[in-house]
Amino acid sequence: MAIRASRKMRSALGVALAGGLALSLAGCGSSPSSAQASSTGPYIIGVSLPLTGPYDSLGVPEMNSIDLAVQQINAGGGVNGRKLKVISFDNATDPTKAGQEFKQLVQDNPIGLIGDASTGGTMVAVPIANQAKIPLISLASDAEIIQPVAQRQWIFKVPIVDTTVMQVMVNYFKAHGISKVAFVYGDFEYGTGGLSDFQKYATPQGIQLVGSVPVSMTATDATPDLAKLSSMSPAPQAVVVWDVPPGSDIIAKGYASLGDKWPIFFSDGSSNDVFLTLAGSAVNGDFVVSTKLFVANQLPASDPQKSVIEKYVSSYDQAYGSTSAGPANMFGAFGYDAVYMLKDAIAIAGKNATPATVRTALEHLNYNGVTGVMHLTPQDHNGLDPDSEILMQVVNQHWTLVPGFTGAKE
Repeated sequence: MAIRASRKMRSALGVALAGGLALSLAGCGSSPSSAQASSTGPYIIGVSLPLTGPYDSLGVPEMNSIDLAVQQINAGGGVNGRKLKVISFDNATDPTKAGQEFKQLVQDNPIGLIGDASTGGTMVAVPIANQAKIPLISLASDAEIIQPVAQRQWIFKVPIVDTTVMQVMVNYFKAHGISKVAFVYGDFEYGTGGLSDFQKYATPQGIQLVGSVPVSMTATDATPDLAKLSSMSPAPQAVVVWDVPPGSDIIAKGYASLGDKWPIFFSDGSSNDVFLTLAGSAVNGDFVVSTKLFVANQLPASDPQKSVIEKYVSSYDQAYGSTSAGPANMFGAFGYDAVYMLKDAIAIAGKNATPATVRTALEHLNYNGVTGVMHLTPQDHNGLDPDSEILMQVVNQHWTLVPGFTGAKE
């Protein structure tokens, strides 16, 4: 697997392919600081993502999509007559390493930062971006990334907050008379944060949490853990899973082997073709909350996202569909949208754009992206329309839209 260039090897404007991944390599020339300070040099975007390690199924398509967006924008003349240039690192799914990398990236005077794919890596970057006064767009989902806004003035994010994902499930539960739910989660920041949020968010809406089951990140068989579901009292009427591949696949396989008949709902952390590939037929019938990306062909022509999603999917699959990263997915779209959000904000800020003016532009940005329709404000640094999140079911190992359920609170 290709590793990102060190800071001494500046990333090229184009896209270089190495080992199935887009590798932005540096050219030699003026320093990033002098280029950023001039009115003609490229706008620098600093990126830290997990291209290796447990989160590589998120980080690789995100990095591919960042490169794709930059290539598209530069081919169209750039922004304000200037190109975009990416300097990127592989943090290997290590929050400590991500923090070290962001500290290096801010030294290059970027116009903006993108990363991490995880809440843990992002939270390490938050004080770094705040102190450097450089806008950071996170590709992770936890609400604490941008809240409270008074302490996160330089932090923005693309994915919907976890509670909106939960609302899709709650809306389904209410419509089908489900009031008792068990919660299975990966025993790391994403999973434990999901459990905490679910307890706070779903309970007031009449959903009783009858029990929870942690599954280790290193587990190769979740069956012994999942066997605890049958002894819960009262018995659950549904199971919620908060994990990402390959952990969520191990859970899906273990659950299928037990033969339990309760419907099982996976968070958007499993909204990835890798989930279908690794778990195989074990996922048939399972529900997954996601953006609209996988079901764009099932959307009406009037949906404002339909053409945006189809353009992204087509261009991504042409460039990367045959690589080990697989076809376009929700996570890659986060990276793609982050670049275009920065591009729009830079354009609004004008020819003399600075990190401060880009931050102000981001706070008032209206953006129709692959992930969803976003209306950011000084009080909401995500601004994603809850109707952008939908419910899917796996039918014959294909994503199928379950109409009528979004993240809008009913």
